[in-house]
Amino acid sequence: MKRILGFGVLAVVTASLLAGCGNVEDRAVVTISDNEGQIEARVVTVGYVNDRLDRIAPTLLPDVPGEEGKKQFIEEIIRKELLVIQAHRLGFHEDERLATAKPYFADTKARSMFTDETVTEPSKLEEGELQEFLDLRTTSFQVLEIIVQSEEVANEAYRRVTEGGEDFGAVAAELSTAQSAEDHGRREVQHWLDMHPLIRVAIKDYVKDEVTEPILIGTTWYMFKILSRKVGPPEKPYEGAFLTAVELEAGTFKRQIVEHAVFAEMMESAAMVFNDEAVEIAGRRIVEKMDEVLPPLPDDAPFEERMERARVQVVPDFTDEEAGIEFMRYTIGGEEIVMSLADLHDLIAETPGMETPKGGEYERITSFMKRTVRDEIIEYEVDVRGYRDSQEVADYVESRSEELMIDFVYETEVSQKVAEPMGQEVRDYFRSHRDDFIKPAAVDVQQIIVGTENEANLIVQRLEAGEAEFFDLVQKHSIDEWSKSKDGIITGYEQGERRLDYLQGVAFDLEVGEISQPFRAPGGYAVVRVLAAYPEEMLAFSDVADVVKISVWNLAKEARLLELLDGIRASCAVEYTEGNLKYVKDPTEVREERESERVTVSKTIG
Repeated sequence: MKRILGFGVLAVVTASLLAGCGNVEDRAVVTISDNEGQIEARVVTVGYVNDRLDRIAPTLLPDVPGEEGKKQFIEEIIRKELLVIQAHRLGFHEDERLATAKPYFADTKARSMFTDETVTEPSKLEEGELQEFLDLRTTSFQVLEIIVQSEEVANEAYRRVTEGGEDFGAVAAELSTAQSAEDHGRREVQHWLDMHPLIRVAIKDYVKDEVTEPILIGTTWYMFKILSRKVGPPEKPYEGAFLTAVELEAGTFKRQIVEHAVFAEMMESAAMVFNDEAVEIAGRRIVEKMDEVLPPLPDDAPFEERMERARVQVVPDFTDEEAGIEFMRYTIGGEEIVMSLADLHDLIAETPGMETPKGGEYERITSFMKRTVRDEIIEYEVDVRGYRDSQEVADYVESRSEELMIDFVYETEVSQKVAEPMGQEVRDYFRSHRDDFIKPAAVDVQQIIVGTENEANLIVQRLEAGEAEFFDLVQKHSIDEWSKSKDGIITGYEQGERRLDYLQGVAFDLEVGEISQPFRAPGGYAVVRVLAAYPEEMLAFSDVADVVKISVWNLAKEARLLELLDGIRASCAVEYTEGNLKYVKDPTEVREERESERVTVSKTIG
């Protein structure tokens, strides 16, 4: 089912509209007509197929080249289209659930368009940014810091250590509120990657003895003097899965900075002003209501109880006199909005309990309002920019609506028509598929991964000569932090397992206690030894009864789905426009192109 529904949805267009169209992307590849004449013909275009080919994971693309591979891919789209036709026949396009969902789809897409324009697009890595990030991620800094709670004090400290020439450490000892003030602001050496994203931005261009300008993070002001800056060697070669992970890491970092700047601009434009007296009253009333509706939990309360508590609404009650007090004012789109405590009461009552303040602290209450105002600004911008009335939103709503209708078809025509398998049927399946329920052979291994083959050979020599213990060498030399945190030990590693596949050709050829020769591993070379071995084991029915039952049930549903699709197809005319297949991308070429792009990036970084 996932493969059938995983391609998104094609907007309904007529064959006559596309006939003779000069744009190659709009040319029909397949036309699906309802023989019963109830449903308008559905057309799969060149552009739609090519877009799907570009979006789907390369591993899911057909590995058959040419026209056969193209048709194999298109057949999956045809299956989805047949289910949409069936949904219309069953009247699901008029289902109340669909009518309720459409506004939600529209709002979701409109907001995502705003995010794409203001955050996602500006967050894309530009030329040189990835390399800069790679250089910085291995850099360590030692700094002196001054941390204060007001802009006025921060600016005073900055003037004193720059224009005034005063000693940074002395000013830190006098003014800083951080624990480091006791050591004249000195912080331990820290990797750039482990710092707060805004601090990373603040210090990335500074060198030894330079002082940063004050920066605001939350409600606190920070200032730093660089004592040392040192670039370390790469953890491992930037290639393959590791390069992918680092690219994601770099993109996430840039997005955090862009997102912070966008939201900071929003808050500045809103010009929020709180009435401190009203905030204090709101805090007292929230605490009173918490005492009433939320009994205290013991320290060892289970997670479920804590989550249930978090979902409870805590709506403060105000006296008539308090309700009329101005709570805050802010501006959106040039219009000033004034909120009273009565308005705050109504807002909290309309907000899910998980999102409302569960405490009377000033910061909790004002943070809640900042999130609320931010959402109001986004709604305003969405309307002003016309996203909701755009064709993109209309297409998205149509797409999601058809996906939902397909779900309705699957539920009524497949799930509800396939009975839950009974005990004997499940047991019979288990007996006839006994070989499918075997626990494979497994080993416990211990590994060291180092950067070079020469280093790995030296480690093997030391181990064989008895000069060092495996555990000690893992901690001193392994560059794989995940396994290093476990002393290099990986338990229950199974034969045929795709995870850590570099171990497959080695771990099961060693005797218990035997140490391997160096072999290639992600980021370097590995040396492993086997700590324990477990033979292949036939599993009892009692061990896998639930899994077997689900397997039988899923097979029955799959058979019913294929039967349903065959029936729908028999009532439709599916016609390929063979001449337009040449404009569809070859799936194997798409896969090779993506893999080539990845290799090119890896070589560029290297």
